[in-house]
Amino acid sequence: MQRRTFLAAAVSGTLPSAFGKGLPQSSKSPFRFGVTDVFLHDGAIHQWQQFLQARLGGPVQIIQKSSYQEALEALRSDEMEAAWICGFPYVVAKGFVRLCAQPGWHGQPWYRSYLITSARRTQARSIRDLRGDVFAFDDPLSNSGYLVPVVALRSLGQTPQSFFRGTFYTYSLHKVVEAVGSGLADSGTVDGYIWEVLTQRQSQAALKTRIVAKSRRYGFPPIVTRKNLAIETHIRLQSALLSAKNDVQGRALLRSLDLQDFLLPQESWFDGIAELAEVLDGTHPPIPLSAIYESA
Repeated sequence: MQRRTFLAAAVSGTLPSAFGKGLPQSSKSPFRFGVTDVFLHDGAIHQWQQFLQARLGGPVQIIQKSSYQEALEALRSDEMEAAWICGFPYVVAKGFVRLCAQPGWHGQPWYRSYLITSARRTQARSIRDLRGDVFAFDDPLSNSGYLVPVVALRSLGQTPQSFFRGTFYTYSLHKVVEAVGSGLADSGTVDGYIWEVLTQRQSQAALKTRIVAKSRRYGFPPIVTRKNLAIETHIRLQSALLSAKNDVQGRALLRSLDLQDFLLPQESWFDGIAELAEVLDGTHPPIPLSAIYESA
C-alpha cells in the first residue's frame, strides 16, 4: 500500500490494526513507547497508555527512561518503537529516528528555554548576572536544559566550568525548578512549557522562582519513531496523534498534558537547534548572545 493511500485509510479509520489482524491478544507484542521527564503526573502516563491501546488496537507498554541518552540507545537497539524526546536528541539521532508528531502548545510547535533564579533575586536580568552561581542543568542532551545556555556562554567566551561556581544535572526539568525553588541551586535552565504549566498549577517550587531571560523559540520536543519501524505502524501512530483532538479520549490526554493538539512535524522547525548543536561541536561560529536570549 502506497504511503498516501495508507495515510488516507489511517485517518478515515479503515486501516487494520498496526499489530496485525485476528491475532489473539496474548500473542501480540506490545507497542513500546518511551518517555523521559515530560509528564507532570503519573495519571498522564496512564492516559497515554489507554489512548494508544485504543487507537493502535493492541497492547502498549510505556517505558520510562532516566535520560535522553538511554532513550536514544533503546530506539537504536529496537527496544522501543517510539518515544517523546527533546529536539536536541532528535538532531543527534536523525540517522536512526524519524519525526512522527509535534505537540502543539497554545496551538504552536514552539517553546522557549528559560533561565530561572530565586523569586527574591530581582536584579538578575541576563545570563551575565548568573556568574558565580551554582547552576542546575537538566540533561546533557536537553536543548532547553543544557544546549541553549552553554552556547550562550560560548558567545561570552566562557564555559560552564569557567563561568559558574558549580553545576549539576537533575535529569528532570521539574527537578531543575525544585532545585532553584529550594535554594539547592542559585539558578538553572528549564523548558518554558514545564515552568509555565507548573506555575499555572500553583507549584510551590515554581512560585519561588522567576524568569531571568527567555530564549528565542525552538521546535517543541517531538514524538519520533525508529526508522526501521514498519511504515504502516509509523503512519498509524501518526494519524492517531494528529486526530487526537477529535475524540473524547484524545482531548482528555491533551488536557492532562496542557497541550492543544498534535501537529504534522516539519524538519525546518529544528533548524535552530541544529545550529546550536553545530556551535557546540565547533563546526559553526559562536552566535551573538542577543540572538539566543531575548533579554540578554
